[in-house]
Amino acid sequence: MTHSIQEITAKISALPEPMQQEVFDFIEFIQAKVARQALQSKYESALLSEQALATDWNRPEEDEAWSSYQ
Repeated sequence: MTHSIQEITAKISALPEPMQQEVFDFIEFIQAKVARQALQSKYESALLSEQALATDWNRPEEDEAWSSYQ
């Protein structure tokens, strides 16, 4: 079920002001959730490969190669 912006605005406008603030807070919560999911999805492949690459990363040769950057 899809509602137009006008329908949603009309319903929110009919609410008492404290309830409008609650709706606004909920919208911000949903936006943050969507942003978190997008970020998680973006870095998911990196996180999934971390364990597989750890065997290569956790070697003395790697520590030596990167020691000048510490």
